[in-house]
Amino acid sequence: MTEYIYLNSVYSEFDELTKYHRFNLVKPIIGNNKNIAIRLSEAEVPISYYNVITGYNDKVFFKMTITNDEVVSYDLTLPEQNYKISSLVAKINELLLANDKDSVTTLSISYNPETLKLSLTGKYTGGAPVTILNIQIFSGTAIRLLGMTVGLSTGVTNLTTSVLNFNNAVNLNRTKNIYFFTNIFNTENTVNDYSQGNSILAKVQCNAIFNDIISYQNESDGFINIPQSVSYIDHINLKLLDDDWTFLDFNRLNFCLSLVVQHSEKKIVTFESDNRTQQDDMLNMLNTDNDLCEYL
Repeated sequence: MTEYIYLNSVYSEFDELTKYHRFNLVKPIIGNNKNIAIRLSEAEVPISYYNVITGYNDKVFFKMTITNDEVVSYDLTLPEQNYKISSLVAKINELLLANDKDSVTTLSISYNPETLKLSLTGKYTGGAPVTILNIQIFSGTAIRLLGMTVGLSTGVTNLTTSVLNFNNAVNLNRTKNIYFFTNIFNTENTVNDYSQGNSILAKVQCNAIFNDIISYQNESDGFINIPQSVSYIDHINLKLLDDDWTFLDFNRLNFCLSLVVQHSEKKIVTFESDNRTQQDDMLNMLNTDNDLCEYL
């Protein structure tokens, strides 16, 4: 027997602490001594999450050293929002300008579309003998976003204009995939080291741009088997995570999904001979295919 469940996050109960959407089922899933299997059939997910998140990847700390080992520090915090490369460069330059020591010592950032990389340019326009000795990436949570590494430095330059080229491409993609996590099935075939004991119900590729909607159709007919100990399900908890297992906030836009639930007959133990006991057959199963635990 097969049944379908349609869920809309508008009607879920959201837990701010665990980040789970709880969907209470009007019609519970009941095993009735049958095996239960489930799969995600389709989903509609809005791409309304941001690529810069407060407290997640919004900070970076630059240092520029000038003559006499005087250090100019740039401790930047990017506002939370979705950035294109042009708006990201403009915002960083705005923050750098606000942190400049004076009008003759400046630090700016630029983007090269042919390399997909950013670079910092330090300048001193006040004339000799002051020069730029060093530009360095000191720390920050926005390291991967901006395509740089902690400790990256120009080395000692002793120039009036010094350029620090970042070593990695800019990564403005928040995630390549959206993972549908649940915590009530505890299925062994979906648990891995990163899921922290939860189950991955499905992985949906992010093949849409910001402010668009992913319309996902599951091309596989494979099901996730629910443990036989679970015979009654009256709610489903779901949260959507990115590739780093970090919660995706869709900014109060709803997502929808369809689940297919399949019921199948449990395997029945049969006895080979009237002269054998149930204990004999169970011991035989243990010795042949290690399936004893499945039938207890």
